[in-house]
Amino acid sequence: MSAVYCGSKRSYFDDTPSPPPSSKRFRCYSPSNPPSWSSSPSSSLDQLRTAFPHLELTVLVEALEEHGSDLNAAMKSLYALVSAEEERAAGNKEKADAAGAAFAALPASADDWVSLLVREVTQSTGTDDAKVRTERVLEALEKTLSARAHQEAGKKFQEESVAVQQQVEALIKDNTVLKRAVAIQHERQKALEDANQQLEFLKQLVPQYQEKVRNLEVNNYALKLQLEQMEHGNSMMPQRFNPDVF
Repeated sequence: MSAVYCGSKRSYFDDTPSPPPSSKRFRCYSPSNPPSWSSSPSSSLDQLRTAFPHLELTVLVEALEEHGSDLNAAMKSLYALVSAEEERAAGNKEKADAAGAAFAALPASADDWVSLLVREVTQSTGTDDAKVRTERVLEALEKTLSARAHQEAGKKFQEESVAVQQQVEALIKDNTVLKRAVAIQHERQKALEDANQQLEFLKQLVPQYQEKVRNLEVNNYALKLQLEQMEHGNSMMPQRFNPDVF
């Protein structure tokens, strides 16, 4: 921002915008303009809840208790409370807007600050005035640097937060993949254990079947010997002829 000075002795900071006059804003009804209902509420508390829907129930109950269940007195008290809160909020907003406008009007570069300091000193009316003007410039510079540092810190924090969030999302994704891999490995390990158990069971059956095979071989050999003996005995018996043939 550049400013034109034509021999004026006014300070640069005398031209900074001042906060505009506060304006009162009411969201609720005013005491002179009470609300109207299509149907009469059943109790004083219902009327207060209708007139002040944004207030907590405990606040309405306390207002009634403080004024001895006097509805009009309780409503006036709540109107005053709401008005004070809105005026305070409006004042804070106006101060913030004025501070933002004043901050935007300050020099942006180092050369501009030097020029402003020189101009303030040269336009001073004396040593005391120059000292006051210098203090104003230095104070404004300090506030500007502090505000910019906070702004940069907030921006950096936001960037770091985004980076951390991305890292967290990547870790969550990797964790999901890892869990899936562990589950698959667990299933394979279980299948391998089942196969090993089946193999051990079959190994235990092998000796039993081998013993059965040996017993069958022995029995087969014994039957073979008996069969040979029977055949040999039949061949040694004398042959008998039928007498009717002769």
